Amino acid sequence: MMSPTPAYVEKPSIMSFDKSTAIVLVAISLILVETFSGALRFYLDKAGISVLLYAPKVACLLFFALELRSFKAGPGVWLSFLVLLLSSAWAVLNGAGAGNFAFALYGISPLLFGLACGDQITRHRKLFMWVIAFALMASLGGIVLDKYTNLPWKGYSYSIGGTELSANTTWAAEDADRPAGFARISSALAIIISIFSLYLMTMVRSRMLAIAICGVGLAGVVLTTSKAPVLAFAGAVALLMITRFRWTTRGAIVAAVLLGVALPFIGMMYDFDPNKISTGSSLSSIYDRLINTWPNVIRELVSEDRAYTGAGFGLVGSSVAAFPVAGADIFMISDSTVVYLWATFGLVGLFLYALHIPLFFILADITSRYGRAMLATGFCICIVSWTTDTLEVTLANLFLGMAIGHALAARSQLRAAAPKPVEATSWNGLPGLS
Repeated sequence: MMSPTPAYVEKPSIMSFDKSTAIVLVAISLILVETFSGALRFYLDKAGISVLLYAPKVACLLFFALELRSFKAGPGVWLSFLVLLLSSAWAVLNGAGAGNFAFALYGISPLLFGLACGDQITRHRKLFMWVIAFALMASLGGIVLDKYTNLPWKGYSYSIGGTELSANTTWAAEDADRPAGFARISSALAIIISIFSLYLMTMVRSRMLAIAICGVGLAGVVLTTSKAPVLAFAGAVALLMITRFRWTTRGAIVAAVLLGVALPFIGMMYDFDPNKISTGSSLSSIYDRLINTWPNVIRELVSEDRAYTGAGFGLVGSSVAAFPVAGADIFMISDSTVVYLWATFGLVGLFLYALHIPLFFILADITSRYGRAMLATGFCICIVSWTTDTLEVTLANLFLGMAIGHALAARSQLRAAAPKPVEATSWNGLPGLS
């Protein structure tokens, strides 16, 4: 008797395309480019190949487009994409060109990538953690080098669209130099260290190692002299410590988001002393925002009858610096994600910012290490957004997109696992008769 011929099983080729591996490599390239952005810009400019710096974000857009075919999201996400398209059309009516839209889309590409592809990074979690650990150590080492050596890229600037931008700033605050290390600016370095430290301390299994990472990360953020990331880092750590108390956690989340919304309006309601801006105190920057930046942008929105609709996607932020539009210079810097979203989308932008609340509620109910990592990094980014255009910060975009994507996936899994209602049946099996 002949034995049955075994079914042929095709073995995967070494050269076969592994989408999840490609996705994590794109995320890693984004992390490394942003960690070393100041130094890379200097040396790649010297070599005449600075165009390579744009490759990770272009890859983010490419993979986002590829994932749209199988992307499973609720109607709210698709409605947000529709709002983005309508806002872009509105920006065109207000004078924006194709370059403004393309550059703005390029800017938020890490967020879109994290939203659609972020959860696939978890398939290579160890590799991702090792890269983040390396980037964190490099960032901390960059601070030491910046303080005690003369870095060749410090103060280097470059031009995009006729606008001069800094690859690594050399400036001081309160008579103290603000180190940027390998990054472009000290505030970006502080956000990088905060996000990486929070991610690692929530993902490692050793409590002592987590405490050590927390201490080293906080010290690094303090050394950058950036104040908002220090507050954000401390706030995220505090939130992690109270997550076992569900309603206390939810109260802290609501308070953080509402305070972020309220801050820009405080400058409109109260008359602050303009002399406090030039005092050189630790609060001079917040006074500058309260007295000048936020009220000026809000007044421009109101005077131009754009308070309800915004200026449109592409007429706010760095896209205006790269592709200037007459009358839109005021929207180049908002120093608040609330104001940034309002200036872009109008009242819908305020609603989008308020969606932080349900996002954090979902993440707070997830007990996995990755879920806690997304909660910690997302909450940190939220607090930083009080005084920063976080949609202009690449790694903040990436991790916020990952947090949103993970929350959507978790919610869809809960809905799929929920028991379906059973109709009442009578003794003879006829539905509805009892």
